[in-house]
Amino acid sequence: MKFSFKKVLFCALTVGLSVPATVQATNGYFLIGFGSQSRAMGGTGVADNRNAMAAAFNPATMIDSTNEFQLGAEIFVPPRAIKHESSTLGFTDERSNHDIFLIPSMGLTYEWGENSVVGFAFIGAGLKTEYNQASTSSSCTQVNATAPGTCPPTVFNALDSTAAREAGVELVQMQFIPSFAYKLSETHTWGASLVLAAQFFRAEGLEDFDALGFTSSPGFLTGKNWDHSFGGGYRLGWLSKFADDTFRVGINYSSRVWMDEFNQYRNLFAEQGDFDIPENYSIGFAYDFTPAVTVAFDIQRIRWSQVKSIGNPGPDASNPSSFFSECEGLASDVSCRLGGSRGLGFGWVDQTVYKIGANWAINEKWDLRTGWNYGESPIQNDQVLFNMLAPATPEHHFTVGAGWALATDWQLDFNFMYALNNTIKGPTAFGQGGAIVEGSNASIAMKQYSLGASLGIKF
Repeated sequence: MKFSFKKVLFCALTVGLSVPATVQATNGYFLIGFGSQSRAMGGTGVADNRNAMAAAFNPATMIDSTNEFQLGAEIFVPPRAIKHESSTLGFTDERSNHDIFLIPSMGLTYEWGENSVVGFAFIGAGLKTEYNQASTSSSCTQVNATAPGTCPPTVFNALDSTAAREAGVELVQMQFIPSFAYKLSETHTWGASLVLAAQFFRAEGLEDFDALGFTSSPGFLTGKNWDHSFGGGYRLGWLSKFADDTFRVGINYSSRVWMDEFNQYRNLFAEQGDFDIPENYSIGFAYDFTPAVTVAFDIQRIRWSQVKSIGNPGPDASNPSSFFSECEGLASDVSCRLGGSRGLGFGWVDQTVYKIGANWAINEKWDLRTGWNYGESPIQNDQVLFNMLAPATPEHHFTVGAGWALATDWQLDFNFMYALNNTIKGPTAFGQGGAIVEGSNASIAMKQYSLGASLGIKF
């Protein structure tokens, strides 16, 4: 069956704007890949991507795609848990609620002349945690921010009987990436993309940080329901082919996506609610060992530390008398408090991700795929306290999948991913009597499962 370009484009936009996009962390809070074919191959796609999701990886690879629209969905299950023990907070052992999420994906490519292709991708990222929280009163009294050890805030045992019964955060990111690829020669292609992004965020159960004076001004920290943020960036891509096109090298650069601030949470995120999408760049290789067997390998670098709300360290576990890590002895400076330019963050470091995948076309109808994805967690062991809200701990991801040619113009792909459980243990600033913790008194953990499918329609 043939479809007109206008009808496919209208369908794509309608679905993309109506499908919810609550997702979860894998490589940090980025998904390992987009679309079933890539996710079955460990998230690869920078040098070899011949379907409608090409713009999500490297706009230059669209040159190898036909006129195609692809729509997919993923059921994602990331069980996660925390433990924390201190003399002031007691013992916390919680598992996050709501472990099942639906992840949509969508893309389109269209041949625009002999040497150029246009297209787009809708992609998402984000995280969510939600823990039960006792709403009980406490004899703990308010103190100023220079001596937090006597009455530390906690998202798990409210000091106020009116506080939220659940504590957690939810971040949803969506990017629309219109893209263009142009073939300079038979072996070299360049591509470019405009990135249009939207973010939605909410937090609940964090009242104690406000009550104890850790913010630069009252309010705008938690319980404000959903807030939104919009912004933009760009991507540049390159694809080169060698040895009769059997060996391919791709490069993709994704700029920082500059977002406006979350105004309703300007006392939570550093720089008055700023939460940009970090810069990242990738290089990929693909080689056809035979006409039926292709192996791909990608390396990606994600610069989490460049976004202060993500990269600024959380409370200093090595010096409980100085709660604000960036401002030792300067707690009276509002720039050091939550929401300030040097405010507390999650302490994430830059992350390098390695991806490898293989595709075997066993006949004209079926392809089998497998892959592995590894990235050391961006969370350091002295940053476990704030990362109880964002436990992006998984490092090893194993993937399998298959492709089935339903008809000449229809392709159905499947994928399954399992990420090994990974636990990060470390100290917090709340040791016995305010003392420095020897070893660890807290831990965060997560593992992941996902099962997805996508339908590609050529037109």
